[in-house]
Amino acid sequence: MTGWFRVSETKELPAGSMKAVEVGGAKVLLVNGSSGVRAFEDRCGHMSAPMSIGTFKSGVIKCALHSAVFDAETGAVRGQPQMHAPGSGQLPPEMMEAMAKMGQIMSQIRCEPLRPYPVAVENGQVMVYV
Repeated sequence: MTGWFRVSETKELPAGSMKAVEVGGAKVLLVNGSSGVRAFEDRCGHMSAPMSIGTFKSGVIKCALHSAVFDAETGAVRGQPQMHAPGSGQLPPEMMEAMAKMGQIMSQIRCEPLRPYPVAVENGQVMVYV
């Protein structure tokens, strides 16, 4: 089913916040940034993790899985995924070797921009076209 769907009230999405909604069978991430509300598919362009469990700060959305960074206005990639594991220097050598191989594999996985959805705000209601 495609069309415009009412997904939230504006008061439920204050400036500087993001919120996950499901509409028309699609998982959508709403972001209220400096130029208003934007809507994206709630899926990281790297390995499909939900962006809604990431962070939104200073105009960018950061994925919680591998720290890929996306522009909150356009969905464009602003930072490639990172492999980091605090305290990894204390891991057994075979674990370190496995992590090194994982890093090589991850560097080959292309990071795509977030898929935007058309969004409109009318009479205190946020509407998304899916």
